This record gives sequence, C-alpha cells and structure tokens, in this order.
Amino acid sequence: MRSAIVLAGGGSIRMRSDKGLRELGGEPLAMHVVRRLSDLVDEVLLVVGSEAQRMLYSGAMSGEAEILVDLYGDGSPLVGALTGFMRARGEYALVTGCDMPFISREAVRLLFDEAEGLDGAVFQWPNGWVEPLLAVYRVEPSLRVAEELYRTRNLRLRMILLELPRVKMIPLEALKKIDPGLLTLHDVDDENSLREAENILKKQNVERVGSRDRDFDS
Repeated sequence: MRSAIVLAGGGSIRMRSDKGLRELGGEPLAMHVVRRLSDLVDEVLLVVGSEAQRMLYSGAMSGEAEILVDLYGDGSPLVGALTGFMRARGEYALVTGCDMPFISREAVRLLFDEAEGLDGAVFQWPNGWVEPLLAVYRVEPSLRVAEELYRTRNLRLRMILLELPRVKMIPLEALKKIDPGLLTLHDVDDENSLREAENILKKQNVERVGSRDRDFDS
C-alpha cells in the first residue's frame, strides 16, 4: 500500500492568503496536486495547520483527500510530515506540497520504485541539495526520525532523509529525462508564480486538445 502526504499548513505569507485554496484554472491549487496523485496511491492525506483551516479545506476539496491537522503548532513541513506519517497506512509515502500543481506522475512512480526495499528516495541536485518536498519516505523509520528531530527542535524536513541510513539519491538528470522543463518542481509561492502556473496550464490544455484532434484525424 502507498500513501501520499500533501502539506498545506504553511502561512502563505507572500500570497497574503491560503495558497492551497487559491484558484488555478478554476479550482483550488491543492486540488490539482491531490488529483495528480490520487490514481498513483491508495490514500491521499492533506495536512493543514489548524482546525479553522481544516474546515475551509473540507468545503473546497469535496472529499478528495483525508484532511489532518498538524499535531503541533510549529507550522513546519517536518511537523506536517510527522502528522501524516502517524496516520498513513502505506509502507511508503510520498511527501509533497500543496503548491506543486505540475508533479509528473512518471516522477512519482520512479520515486516509489527506487525506494522499494530502502528507507526512501529523493531527487538530488549536482551540488548535493535534495528535494524533500518531492520524495518518498518509508513511513515507520521516517516517523521515528521525525519525532526525534522534533524533540531536539530540528525542524528541517530534509534532515529525515539525511538521517535515514538507506535513501536512494536519484540524480536530478533522471527527473529532467522525464520532465525536461522541471515543471514538477514549479511551486506557487507568490503572485508571479501563480500567473506563470496559469500560463503553463493554458499551454498544457491547448496541447492536450491538439493531441486529441490529431488522434481523431488519424
């Protein structure tokens, strides 16, 4: 069984509103993420920062994901991941953000496949930096590490991957082969990136319609 944990508990300071609920193409940004993942995993857990936020998302998400509230009030991605690990039923869980609407399904499949039998898998840049918000974690050991990190007040999500002994570091070139433009990593964290996302979505919709027309003509 596989899980997906989508983090939506951040403060969205630069957007001055809850970015997961901002509309992209007529529906909440978080919905784009959840729908891209829902047919790849057995459950999607959406983690928010407060009960008030949970109520807002419950009305917007139409039952597409189970909505959880952060166990602790720190508002950090590590706390969101920890909350998701505690509820996840899958042996492995993808952790990502609610602001990444163009996640490649092929990239998600690659992460799960490479994590099998290990403690996780993550894409790694040439300089050694990893992408902890697009990574697969083995739930049981990741929960133990996350709890210890929280106890010592180390709230950096990437530390889970760095503390686990058996994590597959996938060169970013592997993601580029799947997604040459690295749209998978496009995160919507301000008004400019939201406008960029709208343009990307429109282009994808035009290409999708054109592809259907070509299939019909043939």
